[in-house]
Amino acid sequence: MMDPLRYISALLLVGGLLAVAVWALRRFRLGNEGRFRSAISITSHASLGARERLVVVRFAGRDHLLGVTPGSVSLLVSADPEPPGVGEREA
Repeated sequence: MMDPLRYISALLLVGGLLAVAVWALRRFRLGNEGRFRSAISITSHASLGARERLVVVRFAGRDHLLGVTPGSVSLLVSADPEPPGVGEREA
Protein backbone atom coordinates (compact mmCIF):
# COMPACT_ATOMS: atom_id res chain seq x y z
CA MET A 1 0.00 0.00 0.00
CA MET A 2 1.02 3.58 -0.58
CA ASP A 3 1.57 5.79 2.39
CA PRO A 4 -0.80 8.81 2.62
CA LEU A 5 1.88 11.34 1.62
CA ARG A 6 2.67 9.56 -1.66
CA TYR A 7 -1.04 9.09 -2.38
CA ILE A 8 -1.82 12.80 -1.88
CA SER A 9 1.23 13.82 -3.93
CA ALA A 10 0.20 11.59 -6.83
CA LEU A 11 -3.38 12.91 -6.67
CA LEU A 12 -2.16 16.53 -6.75
CA LEU A 13 0.18 15.77 -9.65
CA VAL A 14 -2.58 14.18 -11.73
CA GLY A 15 -4.97 17.05 -10.92
CA GLY A 16 -2.34 19.62 -11.88
CA LEU A 17 -1.61 17.88 -15.19
CA LEU A 18 -5.33 17.77 -15.95
CA ALA A 19 -5.69 21.49 -15.19
CA VAL A 20 -2.74 22.34 -17.46
CA ALA A 21 -4.20 20.21 -20.29
CA VAL A 22 -7.60 21.94 -20.04
CA TRP A 23 -5.93 25.37 -19.97
CA ALA A 24 -3.83 24.53 -23.05
CA LEU A 25 -6.86 23.30 -24.99
CA ARG A 26 -8.76 26.49 -24.25
CA ARG A 27 -5.78 28.76 -24.84
CA PHE A 28 -4.79 27.32 -28.18
CA ARG A 29 -8.31 26.33 -29.29
CA LEU A 30 -7.37 22.77 -30.09
CA GLY A 31 -10.93 21.52 -29.62
CA ASN A 32 -13.66 21.20 -32.24
CA GLU A 33 -13.93 24.98 -32.63
CA GLY A 34 -10.96 25.07 -34.99
CA ARG A 35 -12.31 22.37 -37.29
CA PHE A 36 -15.73 23.77 -38.03
CA ARG A 37 -16.54 27.30 -39.06
CA SER A 38 -20.08 28.50 -38.56
CA ALA A 39 -21.98 29.41 -41.73
CA ILE A 40 -24.05 31.94 -39.74
CA SER A 41 -22.69 34.97 -37.88
CA ILE A 42 -24.34 37.92 -36.17
CA THR A 43 -22.59 41.04 -37.44
CA SER A 44 -24.52 43.66 -35.44
CA HIS A 45 -27.64 44.24 -33.38
CA ALA A 46 -29.62 47.14 -31.93
CA SER A 47 -32.26 47.19 -29.21
CA LEU A 48 -35.53 48.87 -30.07
CA GLY A 49 -37.27 48.34 -26.75
CA ALA A 50 -37.21 46.14 -23.70
CA ARG A 51 -37.56 42.92 -25.70
CA GLU A 52 -37.42 43.96 -29.36
CA ARG A 53 -34.29 44.22 -31.47
CA LEU A 54 -32.89 44.40 -34.96
CA VAL A 55 -30.20 41.87 -35.84
CA VAL A 56 -27.96 41.72 -38.91
CA VAL A 57 -27.04 38.11 -39.69
CA ARG A 58 -24.52 37.08 -42.36
CA PHE A 59 -25.47 33.84 -44.11
CA ALA A 60 -24.39 32.48 -47.49
CA GLY A 61 -22.39 35.63 -48.24
CA ARG A 62 -25.36 37.95 -47.73
CA ASP A 63 -26.52 40.19 -44.91
CA HIS A 64 -30.06 39.68 -43.60
CA LEU A 65 -31.82 42.21 -41.35
CA LEU A 66 -34.11 40.44 -38.89
CA GLY A 67 -36.72 41.89 -36.55
CA VAL A 68 -36.75 39.87 -33.33
CA THR A 69 -39.52 39.96 -30.72
CA PRO A 70 -40.39 37.49 -27.96
CA GLY A 71 -43.00 35.89 -30.21
CA SER A 72 -41.41 35.97 -33.66
CA VAL A 73 -38.42 36.49 -35.91
CA SER A 74 -39.11 38.31 -39.20
CA LEU A 75 -36.87 38.82 -42.22
CA LEU A 76 -37.03 42.52 -43.05
CA VAL A 77 -34.49 42.80 -45.91
CA SER A 78 -31.57 40.91 -47.48
CA ALA A 79 -28.61 42.53 -49.20
CA ASP A 80 -25.10 41.80 -50.39
CA PRO A 81 -22.57 43.11 -47.84
CA GLU A 82 -20.89 46.40 -48.71
CA PRO A 83 -17.15 46.30 -49.37
CA PRO A 84 -15.01 47.85 -46.60
CA GLY A 85 -14.92 51.64 -46.80
CA VAL A 86 -18.20 52.02 -48.72
CA GLY A 87 -20.64 54.33 -47.02
CA GLU A 88 -17.99 55.91 -44.79
CA ARG A 89 -17.31 59.63 -45.04
CA GLU A 90 -13.79 60.87 -45.49
CA ALA A 91 -12.70 63.31 -42.78
